[in-house]
Amino acid sequence: MQNKVMRNSLILLLVGIVVVLSGCGKPKPAEQIIETNVQENAAATSTGSQVPAEKFELHGDYAIDLTDLGMALTFYLRIDEDSKFILSANRQFASDRGSGTIGELDGTYLMIYSDSTPEKSKTATFERIGHNLIFRTPLPYGSANISFEAVDSDNPEIIHHLMANKYVYEEYYDTYLGFSSEDGVDYKYVLNLGPGARYHYVSTHDSLGETVQYEERGTFRVTGQNFGLTPQGEMELWGAITDDGGLELSVKSSAISDREERLLRVATTAKHAGNWYAQQSIDNGEAQAALELDYFGGYTFTSIYNDVKHVEQGAFEATNGTMTFTPSGDQSTPIVGTKANYTLNATFDLSDTVKNVEWHFYDAAIQGEFSGGTMVNEAYLATLTMNADGSFELVIVDQENDNLELMRQNGTFNISAGPMAHMVTLTAPASVSAGEIWPTGLNLTFEIDGTNYSFMLTK
Repeated sequence: MQNKVMRNSLILLLVGIVVVLSGCGKPKPAEQIIETNVQENAAATSTGSQVPAEKFELHGDYAIDLTDLGMALTFYLRIDEDSKFILSANRQFASDRGSGTIGELDGTYLMIYSDSTPEKSKTATFERIGHNLIFRTPLPYGSANISFEAVDSDNPEIIHHLMANKYVYEEYYDTYLGFSSEDGVDYKYVLNLGPGARYHYVSTHDSLGETVQYEERGTFRVTGQNFGLTPQGEMELWGAITDDGGLELSVKSSAISDREERLLRVATTAKHAGNWYAQQSIDNGEAQAALELDYFGGYTFTSIYNDVKHVEQGAFEATNGTMTFTPSGDQSTPIVGTKANYTLNATFDLSDTVKNVEWHFYDAAIQGEFSGGTMVNEAYLATLTMNADGSFELVIVDQENDNLELMRQNGTFNISAGPMAHMVTLTAPASVSAGEIWPTGLNLTFEIDGTNYSFMLTK
């Protein structure tokens, strides 16, 4: 409480300074007061060589991702060396969603928007954490006012904060993949590097028919050919960048294992990797198909028809929305398909005798069973099943009234690009419902007894 009072007092003081100085010149920008925020100590690599202390500068480009705050939206902030700022929907900064000047006092930074007036101030405050910014008040963006914190929907003890993650070491942003075998167990390592010098590391292996996962998050930095990882709550660990761009890092295979040095290479097709499913009626039978795209440009197509399994493997390339599949074999003819809006269309053989079947695949992210409630009436529970043939089944019940069935629908779904997120439209014989696909699930609205209810459905 005392910190909030002090922060508010600083804001009032900064605003007061702006008002006073507006008659005699511009307010003193942040960079003229505090040029950099420097890590206190230099560090040593695993070989004993010294690396310089890291320098944190305010000016640069930042990504503001609202996923943890419950919105499928990322926008961007640019701060120049004169402490001018602009917010925009993309990194070209072609559209102005808010701009102005930044001032600073005792570590609290104040964004003063150009349309702010003494009668109606328009500001936001933030503090610096390393390269990144953490907002302490709502952030005006266009006509919206973005909340600066939110309680986690699954764990109320977790508070998510509005952050601006800076683009530093951008040339290393990618997905890196590694493998190892220990005592007969195969491990796969996936490392993602992104804005804010943040990393997300996952190690997986199979145990007794189930996938076991170890997950780790933290920050990274680069100096020369040295690559440093700092896991949350741990000391900095130093590795090396190989001549071909790989990373030699000390990582854990599981939660109980010691760290071992592993080589992770750039996954060239990481953004396309994943599983896709299709189903359709052919003659008098049902044909099912699965398409797996891996991290290094390989694919596996599997179909089942009349209990006969057909498998095809090969390599793929992706150029914008065009997918080119080249089956293994010297005489293979490339297959050209398209990928967009959680769907992938391509032609594959159903069997050795049934050739050139057109398949309409759906991303695994929108396949299977989703369920969840609504904040308006927590007793209502919706269960939605999305099938590989483009059909759906929806059931909504009232849990406080002996699971009274409020709605049951069957129909087809369609995916399209929306202004801020991809849209899913459910078409049933008597109604049409729609909503957005978020990283956390499906945000859908259904009409029950004349009232619209928004449901958040997750797997």
